[in-house]
Amino acid sequence: MVMKNLDDKDKRILEMLIEDSRRPYKEISEKLTEEGIPLSESTVRKRVLKLQEDGVIEKFTIKVCREDERCIIAFLTLIPKTESEIKELLRETQILPQCEEVYFLAGQCGVLVKVNVPEITELDALIETFRARSDVRNVERVCVVLKPIKTMPRSERIPL
Repeated sequence: MVMKNLDDKDKRILEMLIEDSRRPYKEISEKLTEEGIPLSESTVRKRVLKLQEDGVIEKFTIKVCREDERCIIAFLTLIPKTESEIKELLRETQILPQCEEVYFLAGQCGVLVKVNVPEITELDALIETFRARSDVRNVERVCVVLKPIKTMPRSERIPL
């Protein structure tokens, strides 16, 4: 599976399914149409089936990280090779399931990504995947969380 072969419509569908894998195709269609990407419900359904057939979507599932599980949380700063490539980098990091949060940083800082993986080997593999990308100049400041001090459920966060 190569993420570069996906068009903007497929990437946007994936983004919405990552947010909520049970989101109805009709809702995806309506949201895309609001965003200026008119796709019918049946077209969305066909695209999702094609993404499954192509191995982009392996399965629809949920992952619960229980307190007794060891979940490795890390922050990575990705520096793009050029400013023009940052938009694609932002979009593709949002699609990766290991990337819980993605931030565009001001200045020459690039993209900050919060990742959550079950094992350090998966973190290493993800970092190497980013380093191998042609649009990434460098992966800087890899910070692994040792112990969360204050976390807030999404439902309690103040919307921006």
